[in-house]
This record gives sequence, structure tokens and C-alpha cells, in this order.
Amino acid sequence: MEIMTVSLNNVTYPIYLDYPLEKIGNLFHKHQCGKKVLIITDENVAKLYADTVIKSVSSVKNVHLSVVKPGESSKTIKVAYQLIKACSLFGMDRTDTIIALGGGVISDLAGFVSAIYLRGIRFISIPTTLLAQVDASVGGKTAINLPWGKNLVGVFHQPFFVVMDFSTLESLPEREISQGMAEIIKCAVIRSKKLFALLQNVPHTDTRKYFKFFVRECVSIKKRVVESDEKEEKGIREILNFGHTIGHAIEINSNLLNHGESVALGMLGETFLAVERNFCSYLLFEKVRALVKKYGLPVKCDVSVKKVSRSLMFDKKTRGGKIRCVMPVRIGAVKTGVEISTEEVISNWEKWQ
Repeated sequence: MEIMTVSLNNVTYPIYLDYPLEKIGNLFHKHQCGKKVLIITDENVAKLYADTVIKSVSSVKNVHLSVVKPGESSKTIKVAYQLIKACSLFGMDRTDTIIALGGGVISDLAGFVSAIYLRGIRFISIPTTLLAQVDASVGGKTAINLPWGKNLVGVFHQPFFVVMDFSTLESLPEREISQGMAEIIKCAVIRSKKLFALLQNVPHTDTRKYFKFFVRECVSIKKRVVESDEKEEKGIREILNFGHTIGHAIEINSNLLNHGESVALGMLGETFLAVERNFCSYLLFEKVRALVKKYGLPVKCDVSVKKVSRSLMFDKKTRGGKIRCVMPVRIGAVKTGVEISTEEVISNWEKWQ
């Protein structure tokens, strides 16, 4: 077990790495978590881990379980309302705690509910997927979707603490692993030559052997970025949005692609635009594309570019009507706040696929 600490201006919280789910109750002795705990999870995760967490936590707290459907369809105002209702009927007060048990969707949704119920109560993040461990569970971004855009309703609300049990990664199907690898590739491009080189050299069949290193490296990168710019006010934290401008527009218009697959396509699109602007070399684009393909992620997009271009206008990073994205300069360095047009995206759409 290892502990990393996120230190911000108004809050500090620990991240427990490689901490077993069955011992989570011990952390409730250590931290002030109130008398009641609401566990929010999805149907898939509930079957695997809900009983373990309930058994451990219920030894010290009064526990209630709320289960939602898996996937982005649960990141809605309607589902958030049902969870807020569950908090209220359970009699939770400001001293009590929500547990987010699951992947990125649950992290966003449960974090959002904890941020707005009673103007904010504690939440503990227990990410069970690779994507959630390397990205969604750390940093305090919480949100739900609107039908025409990703994460358009949200608030910054940092977790009370984060617990990662690496054994949960053993149950992940290959597609879920690929989804997480997209965010790992993102971290490598924006901040780590070492990680990028490792991703290039590791045989695809050995990916699972490096999960612990991948998670530690990505969490360390995100921790430093968030500590430098918690609420994306200085432009530093924007580097974490690489691939997400075009990626979110693809995801909201696709019934087939998950978040990681959409971000992978977004990284390719944004890197190609960087090549067109002479920010980086075509060789860098080829290297990123090779990694995306190596880890089972798509390199071609079947979503209509017209639909994508319409959705880009609703991206939460847009300012003054200008679409903004992140473009790589070299491995480990990117430009943030780069303005692009829908015409530019449309005219280059087929060139990078």
C-alpha cells in the first residue's frame, strides 16, 4: 500500500493506492465520515464489489446502497435527482458521506450529487476501472450531461479521500482496458516521455503487468497538474483536456463508442490539426496513431462530421463562441487554449483517418 497526497489551497486529501476493498472500513475509523454512508454504484459493479464494501463499512457505519444503470445514460438530471432523493430519505446530513464505487461515470455522477446535496457533503472515490483510476477519480471534476453536450452541468468538488484496489482491474474485459489506455496515452503525450516510451516498447500482451506503474504514473501527473491549477483558472489544468474537445463531440453523437475510444479519436484529430498548423511533426502524429492502434482503440470514426461540428459549439471549454482545444508540440509538451473552427475540423476530417 502507498499513499499519495493531493494538497490544494483549501483542502488536502490522501489517495490510497493498492488498498484492499475488504479493509475499507478501517479507513472510516481513521477519517471523520459521519454516521451514514450512501454507496452509489452501477449494476455491473454492484454484482462484483458492493457486498464486500457494504460488509466492511457497515461494521462501523449505517450503509445504504443505490444502484444505477451502467453507462453515460445515467449521467442525467433525472438520475441525479433520484440519488438526491435517496440521500434525503436516508436522512443524510452534512456530516455524512457518499461513496462513488465504480468507473468514470459513477465518479462524475456521485461526485456531482455529493456537491449539490445540502450544498455539499463528503464523498469518497473508490474507482474500480483503469480509466477511473488513472483519471476520473482524482481532481474534483464532477458533472452530468445534457442531451447535446458532455459534462455541461457540473461543479468542482474534491473527494474526501480516494481508495484504489488494483485487484479490481483483474476483472476488466479487454475493451474496458483499452478505454483506460486512452487516458494513459493522453498523460504520456502531455507530460511524460518516459511513459510514452514505455507504451511504445511494452508488448501489448503484457499490458496488464504494468497496470500498477501506469496508475501510479498517471495519478502522479494529474496530482501535480491539479495542485498547480485546481479549477482550470491558470490554463495549466487545460492540458488534461487533450483529445477531449473533438472526443466529447464524437462521443455525444455515437451509440457505439465509449469515452476512451472517443478520446482516442479526439487525440488523433487534434494532433493532426497541430501538424497542419506546424505545431508538431507528422512523425509525432504517426507515433500517437500507432499507440492508439496498438492498444485496441479506433483510428477511424464513423460518426458524421456535421454532427460532430454542431456539438463542438456546445463544448464546455468554448469561450466567446470560440472552440478551444489542446494541441501537442512534442511528446511531453502541449499548447492549450488553441482556437479552432468547425470549418477546419470538417476540411481535415478524412485526412487523419
